[in-house]
Amino acid sequence: MIRISLLIASLAMVANAEAHHATTVAYDRNNIATIEGELTSVFWQNPHVVLTIERVSESGVRETWTAESGSPNSLQRIGIGSDIVAVGDRVSLTGALSRQGLPAMAAFTMKLADGRDVPLWPQRAVEIGREVRPAPFSSSAVAAGERDARGVFRVWSRTGGALEGNLPLTAAALSARQAWDPLVDDPALRCEPPGMPTMMNNPYPIQFVDRGDTILLRLEEWDGERIIHMNAGASPENQAASLFGYSVGRWQDRTLIVTTTRISDAYFDDLGTPQGPDAEIVERFTLSADERRLDYVARITDPATFTEPASLTGSWEWIPGEQIKVFNCSLREGG
Repeated sequence: MIRISLLIASLAMVANAEAHHATTVAYDRNNIATIEGELTSVFWQNPHVVLTIERVSESGVRETWTAESGSPNSLQRIGIGSDIVAVGDRVSLTGALSRQGLPAMAAFTMKLADGRDVPLWPQRAVEIGREVRPAPFSSSAVAAGERDARGVFRVWSRTGGALEGNLPLTAAALSARQAWDPLVDDPALRCEPPGMPTMMNNPYPIQFVDRGDTILLRLEEWDGERIIHMNAGASPENQAASLFGYSVGRWQDRTLIVTTTRISDAYFDDLGTPQGPDAEIVERFTLSADERRLDYVARITDPATFTEPASLTGSWEWIPGEQIKVFNCSLREGG
C-alpha cells in the first residue's frame, strides 16, 4: 500500500508541474491542434524546452513554428531527456495554439518518427488524456533518502496544486495587478528569480538542511536558497532588504515557525500583485505524526496590499529517493 501511495504522490508531483503565468496566458488551452514538420532547433534548458519546427501548410506555404513545452527537470522525472530528439527529426506536436494568432504553440505531446507518443508538458498532457508516469528511483537513492531523513530535514515534494490563497486586495493593489502585463513585466521572462513569498509557490521539491544556528531551505526552482536564523539573538533590525528577506525561526512542538521581513521583491506573486516594503510573512511548517507530510500556512501582513492579513496554504509529501536537481535557468538566443 505504501508503494502504491508513493507512486500516486510522485505522479501528482509530475502532473502538477506548472509553467510561469506568462507562458500559460500566451496560449489558448481551448484551441488544441497538431502540427507536423522537421525540427530545425532544440533548446533544452529550464525553465522551458523550446522547439522550432518547419512545415508546409495546407495551402502550400512553408512556415516556421515555435513550440514551448515543460521544463527539462519535470521531463527528467518522467524519464525523458534531451536525447529523445535532434535537429532534422520529423515529429508532430499537439498542444495549445497562440492567442495572438502567431505560428506558436504550447506543445503538450510529441509523436516521434518511430510512432512513440511522449508527453512534453506533463500536466497538460494529462489534461488531454495522455498517460504520464514518473520514472522509478534507484534502490540506492531510496535507501539514502530513508537513511538521511530526520524530522523536517529531508527533501519534500509538492504533490498537490499551487498554494491556495485568501488575498483581500486593496483597491490600489487590484488596479496595479490589472495593469500588469505578464508577457512583458514578468521577471521570469528574463530568468530573474522571484523573492518571498512567490518563491515558495512552485511545483518543484524543497529541502531543509540543519546547520545548527541556521536552517538552509533549498528550493529547486531558480536554485533558490533561504537562510532561516534560529539563534535567540537573531533580529531583522539593521538588516538590508533583499529578495528573500530576513527570516527568523523557532520551534513549537512539530511546527517550524518562520517570520520574514525586510523583503525587497516588488511583487507578491507572479500575477503582478504588488508588495510593500513593510510586508511581514509568518510561515508555519507542520510535520505530520508519521513524518510523511509537511503542511504549510503563511500569514501575510501588508497594509499597502491587503485590507487585512492574507494567507497561503498548501502541503508537501515525502517521497524517498527524490532529490533537488540543478535548475540553471537559461534564455534561448533571440528570446
